Amino acid sequence: MRHRAALVGLMVLALAPLAQADAGKTVPATKVFPFLESMLKLSPAERARIKVTYALRRDGKPAAGVKAALIEASGARTPLPIDDQGRFERLPTLAQLQAKAQLHLDVPADAKFGTAMLLDPVLKPSADYDSHDLVATVEESNSAIRKAAGAMALLAPQMEGLAFQKAESGVAIFPNGSSRPLPTEAGAVVFEPSQFKGAARVRLAKTPTAVDYYDRKK
Repeated sequence: MRHRAALVGLMVLALAPLAQADAGKTVPATKVFPFLESMLKLSPAERARIKVTYALRRDGKPAAGVKAALIEASGARTPLPIDDQGRFERLPTLAQLQAKAQLHLDVPADAKFGTAMLLDPVLKPSADYDSHDLVATVEESNSAIRKAAGAMALLAPQMEGLAFQKAESGVAIFPNGSSRPLPTEAGAVVFEPSQFKGAARVRLAKTPTAVDYYDRKK
């Protein structure tokens, strides 16, 4: 099993090679942010339960301390701050991507980078959840991923559940009042809708530090 926290706190969906960049040299934003245009073309309702971010990588590690700016056809420049984990704190808009905006990186000429597309469920950490909300998060996230992937949908990841980091333990509670313990794996409590059909609530021993997607095939 591999979940988001196993890889710098986020799950890596795809790795895209980035061309060499130097002072004054730019690369197409669509190459740096793969699938972002497709994801942004979905309606807000379709992608309401999934958060998409991107991280800059160098030699397989977060590329922190790099300055980036989006350059539009008009010459307008928009800074895209990068945090200490290499994650872009701001992303291009759909209009900017469709207008063929370029990305400028302030790095040495021989520097090589990659970008990772990162997916997170939109769920606030809590010790108690309505299981129907958890099921909807998994199902709607998978639907958004497949629609954004288009012809590559068969190769897209399939999220099978959610992993609650450092929640210690948890139970699924059914309408008749009965309960079943949730499994734990790699320090996370795991809820798979297919394994707990009909559950009404999920209660955890502790509020998780983060909520990740779960795929037991990893």
